[in-house]
Amino acid sequence: MPSLWITFTKSLVRQQALWKEIQRDDLQSALENARDKNRHKSGFIAKLSHEIRTPLNSILGVVNFLQGTKLDLEQKKFVEILGFSSRELLVLVEELLDLSLLEAGVLPIRPTPLDLRSCCCQAVNPLALAVLQRNLNLELTVDSSLPEFLIGDSVRLRQVLQNLVNSAIAFTPKGRISLSVAPAAETRKKVTLLFTLSMEEGMPEVLLKEALEYSDLDRRSFSDPSERAGMGFLIAREIIDAMKGELRIGTGPSGESTISFTLPMTKTPSAGASDSIRSPSSEEKKDELKSLPLSILVVDDNQFNGRLTRTILRKKGGPLWTVALADTGPEALSMMEEHFYDVVFLDIRMPGMDGLQIAEEIRNREKNGTGRSLVFAMTACTMEGDREMCLKAGMDDYLAKPADFEAMKGSILRHLRPFSG
Repeated sequence: MPSLWITFTKSLVRQQALWKEIQRDDLQSALENARDKNRHKSGFIAKLSHEIRTPLNSILGVVNFLQGTKLDLEQKKFVEILGFSSRELLVLVEELLDLSLLEAGVLPIRPTPLDLRSCCCQAVNPLALAVLQRNLNLELTVDSSLPEFLIGDSVRLRQVLQNLVNSAIAFTPKGRISLSVAPAAETRKKVTLLFTLSMEEGMPEVLLKEALEYSDLDRRSFSDPSERAGMGFLIAREIIDAMKGELRIGTGPSGESTISFTLPMTKTPSAGASDSIRSPSSEEKKDELKSLPLSILVVDDNQFNGRLTRTILRKKGGPLWTVALADTGPEALSMMEEHFYDVVFLDIRMPGMDGLQIAEEIRNREKNGTGRSLVFAMTACTMEGDREMCLKAGMDDYLAKPADFEAMKGSILRHLRPFSG
């Protein structure tokens, strides 16, 4: 009888172990399926983002040109509305993509040397009009004891600050909004920054709810300013988490509502890093760049966008700049056999031969002793790994659409040999 009981017990233990293993396998399978669905969704949204950005690039480029021409008051008003609406649409596209990347856990964080004070100003300055329209006061204070230059993701930091300040503007009926940056902790190599956003009039409960209820995203209206602000708050919170920071909501010493967050950053190892930040903004070098004879090739399968980029470079570039246009990869390579181009701007997603293949072929040909061209990706691709793929293919830099002359000029300035040392 005891042996029978022992046999039964062992059998029961084996069955329980087998059942747990089955449950574990089922759970693992469910997790893998969920990850696959997230990856597919993120990929779909990235493609959709690319398709929307392409015509938006054209619209915003034309708006910029129109604003530089002679217009009567009514025409100026229409162009301003067109520009504002286009930029709003672009923001929505970027927010949609960011939410998708955050949900999939693949939002890219790219630490680079940054000018902290400049980064904060660049985030806050574009919001001046919204502040004036609501009769508010906006103050920015950066503690003088903080290092001038740090290593962090300046793009994501600006995005966080703009989203949080926009949320504060939307939910503050009157009074002052202040943003301060101070050290929270510091070691020889690292510093933890404390960003504090204070609102005199207090923050409604709805903002806290928007920040905490991620699952309610599908019921929000993008056209409602308060709900858009709540979505911006949500994106900021998720980015802060991805950057290893912490966000808190509380009350200040005078009863004002506060949103604060910490971000760890690395100190620049030497003055050389800060010099590399200052160098691209040197007015002297910008003037020198415009005086150089540059031969530039733009490669884009969308003929309107290609013409627009060519026109931007011709009108805003130096008098000795020549700009050619190719619609396909084979056409671009054929043109490069006949003529040397100092700079090549490449679209990535093109039918047949894409930008990555073109860049690889350019670099292969250069091994035969031809001069080296600067090759820049100029694309609406914004998924994790896109930049790395472009650099691996031999490109020198990666620019996101819509086309921006200052960004193009900055890339040329950073990589052109006469300014390398």
